[in-house]
Amino acid sequence: RLPRETQPLPLRRDRTPMPPATAQAILPARTYLIAKLRKLILQVSTASILTWVLLFVYGHMPVQVGKDEIEALENPSDESDSPSRTDSFKKALKEQPQVFLSDKVVGNSWLYRFVKFLFYRTARSFHAFETKGAENFPPPGKGALIVSMHSSHNFDIFLGLTAMYAATGRVPRGMLHRIVYKVHPFLKYVGLVPGQRHTGKHLLQAGYLTCALPGGGEEAMCGHENAYRLHERWHDRRGFAHIAKDAKVDIIPIFMQNVDEMKFNPLFFVCNRLGITRAYSRLVASPLPGTLAWLIKWAGLVSWFSTAWLCLPVPVKVTLHIGKPLKISPGESVDSIAERTRLALQDMIAKHQPYGHAYLPGLQQRLALPTRIGQA
Repeated sequence: RLPRETQPLPLRRDRTPMPPATAQAILPARTYLIAKLRKLILQVSTASILTWVLLFVYGHMPVQVGKDEIEALENPSDESDSPSRTDSFKKALKEQPQVFLSDKVVGNSWLYRFVKFLFYRTARSFHAFETKGAENFPPPGKGALIVSMHSSHNFDIFLGLTAMYAATGRVPRGMLHRIVYKVHPFLKYVGLVPGQRHTGKHLLQAGYLTCALPGGGEEAMCGHENAYRLHERWHDRRGFAHIAKDAKVDIIPIFMQNVDEMKFNPLFFVCNRLGITRAYSRLVASPLPGTLAWLIKWAGLVSWFSTAWLCLPVPVKVTLHIGKPLKISPGESVDSIAERTRLALQDMIAKHQPYGHAYLPGLQQRLALPTRIGQA
């Protein structure tokens, strides 16, 4: 940095130098603001890292699961209404006791109550949030696989989980990417579990409401113009269909109206306008060498996940719609189950979000104003 006496003087709009007295007053103020901004960024970064470390340690602390809860899961009182407990289930119960925490343990944890206040309670006021169709959930003790689309942000995940808990008194279990779960083990106290087939199957057999987002991160990164169009990965992902068929439970599609409009991310907006999201999708879909394709995919996912939280709230009306259960026939193929689920969810999106990605209709609904379909 040049000494102050040798620094060039700031220029006016007409490109002429400012008087030395004015310039000497501006330079210290500019330096002061830059120093304050750097200090603020450092403080926020330090606080975020420290919070994550504390939560990481908290997530790895031993979970106290009562023997009565284990016995109730291994030997249900009413065998006629509950699937038989196989050896694999009992093995999973012993290997992953934190996955099968009771609704009481999870729902009463300080972290779950904090997340419920942060997302559900605030959404009730800010977004006039409501849930419709809660009667489509099965009765307590019976599991169901709940599927939905993935938004460009992640706020709706915690809002949807806590909203379903408020509507049913049951803590839904969300199947999370295994790597993300390892980095955030404390999320088990919010009802999130590793996204593995056998884990989902055993949760459903134990009578838990279990959630899956088959579109995954690819669906979240496909751009605002495709926000309400299910991703192509729905055509080849069959894991959720296998889980529902093996567990012999219904599939319930759900959709959160105006979910993508409830948050505005300036970085995502710019990337979408510049076509970066579309270029990334084409690059990932192109035939690349295995290692290179894997690196590009994960570079994009990590970048998206790290910046998805940097968004501004928008006071649009948000409504969680619970669809009709999809019954599964014993001899139905997983391809048929997956396709029926995809079509049912896409029909819900078309019904409740006919105007696509648009902020004005959601704002009009929030203010109880007449909404014109197609108005953007």
